[in-house]
Amino acid sequence: MDSEIQYDFADTLPDMERSDSAFTNQKKPKSEASNYEPLSDRETGFRNLDLPDVLEDSVQQLCTPTARNFIVDFGDEEAWVSFDQPAKTINTLLDTPRPSNLHTRWINIWFPFQQRPLLEILAQQYDFSPRLLALMSSDPRRMRQYPSQPIEQRNEAILRRSFEDIEKGLSSSPPPATDTSSLSSSNPARTGNLYDIVDGVWHYTSLDQGRSYLCLGFNSLYNVHAVETGCGVSEESTGTKDAPLPHIKRVWTWLLICADKTVISINEDLYPYSEGRLSHPQQLVMMETRRNLINVFRSLSKVEDSREANPLVLLPIRRRLGDTKEETAHHDKDAPGLLFYYLFENWFNSYSLITRRESRYGMELEKLQKEMFSAPKLHHIDLLHGIGNELGALKRHYKSYIRLVDRVTEPQSSTLASRTGSRVPSKASQETFDKLAHQGGQSLMGIGLTSAAIVRFERLRDMISLYALAECKDYLHQKDGLVQMNFQLVAMSQSAGVDRLTRVALLISKATILFLPLTFLTEYVSADLGVTYSVKTYWIAFAVVLTLSWVLLMGFGVLSGTMESWNLFPPLKRAFAKVKNWKRKSD
Repeated sequence: MDSEIQYDFADTLPDMERSDSAFTNQKKPKSEASNYEPLSDRETGFRNLDLPDVLEDSVQQLCTPTARNFIVDFGDEEAWVSFDQPAKTINTLLDTPRPSNLHTRWINIWFPFQQRPLLEILAQQYDFSPRLLALMSSDPRRMRQYPSQPIEQRNEAILRRSFEDIEKGLSSSPPPATDTSSLSSSNPARTGNLYDIVDGVWHYTSLDQGRSYLCLGFNSLYNVHAVETGCGVSEESTGTKDAPLPHIKRVWTWLLICADKTVISINEDLYPYSEGRLSHPQQLVMMETRRNLINVFRSLSKVEDSREANPLVLLPIRRRLGDTKEETAHHDKDAPGLLFYYLFENWFNSYSLITRRESRYGMELEKLQKEMFSAPKLHHIDLLHGIGNELGALKRHYKSYIRLVDRVTEPQSSTLASRTGSRVPSKASQETFDKLAHQGGQSLMGIGLTSAAIVRFERLRDMISLYALAECKDYLHQKDGLVQMNFQLVAMSQSAGVDRLTRVALLISKATILFLPLTFLTEYVSADLGVTYSVKTYWIAFAVVLTLSWVLLMGFGVLSGTMESWNLFPPLKRAFAKVKNWKRKSD
């Protein structure tokens, strides 16, 4: 893709507002006050993120599909960013102490399978487990290939050739291996490829803890139906074909917080075989998946924006309203945990799939309900079954997030960070905490988050439970109710049909019974008609027998409660009225 293309981020994502607060009183910096060069032997290219032109250029690079990584070192007063650093430079940066005013570092990595040396450097620096490093270094997911001939037809052809060989007296060779063996050899559990596993199990999650890091692995879901509809492309073009959820793009993310206040995010590449040459729909999908990351990135800059800010995306990572001692004392401790949380949250992308009022599940269930009332059919059960499968996948996905949140917010005994970061310690208490941390820190696991991050994780868990999971459960109950209602409506429709057939059969039977005595009368008098019995006598007897038969049938119907004949009179009356009105109009 041409590197000169400029991406207008605001036009691409119109629903997203910048997180620059309109309430800050800081002025826009017009020029770099100083340079940040952490390495003395080489140039790293760090730029001041608090400059408007640097922020816009950085956002343009974030929107470029060929960007490989970036590093942000920030504090309360300054923030510096650098893009596409080689592994050796990042290794030197990790070994070089940061200035005290730049207390937090964010390392973001794209194309992890192409940056395995960098992953190995991070693993050595923070002592990742070998299994974790191997999963992070997994090859990209293989392109799905569809067989040209169904398995049943191929097996049938194999058996047919075998029987023909037996009839000809030839020794049949063993049949070739079926697709079962080939599938078992490419089973993700056997190959250990992470992206094959998470593509088959969308609610798969991973949590790993070391003495220097806490690592979360999870799937994020993005609705790309608007992209497919707006561009007029199929699901195969955007990579959502055969997905458990239609029009949903899945992206795996590794998120780590380390003991030295470094946050690392590693993102799965959406189109690993495109080599950066994306079509227009693929670019829009990429922008949708990077929406939250760009919003968090913008929140690390103090550049003001003249446009109205969306209060729901204002992130308090660098900018705060309070400047009291109790508030400012925790900025350096809270910033890594807050950055870790907001990269994980991604609420508007993952949870708006079902929490919006215009959710397609509610509209589809309402549409099916109307169709069932008008004409219930058995194929509605198949549609409801598909909706139930999708809701089940979403329910498992949200439950996996709650599991991660529970593990993150459970009491941490590994470090004293959650306690020391919750209040301003005195000198004596600080010495006591330092001594305890030095004695027990070497044998305990995990990174303790401060109360600012823990409170937000607990709030996220409540939001998932109250909104996402509650909506899933309500829709599932509604789906089950519609299934039962459909069966009942179909049964009622079939019962009404059987009832109509029964009434017709009874009417025919009564007509037969009505004319049976007349048949006997006709046979009795037909031989002597005109000799013994006259024609007038025959018709008088005919009328008497017909009247008596009808009276007997009516009496039997009244006594037995089977007066179906009365149901014929209203339709006949309406038909007669229509004919009468038609004749009146014609006259």
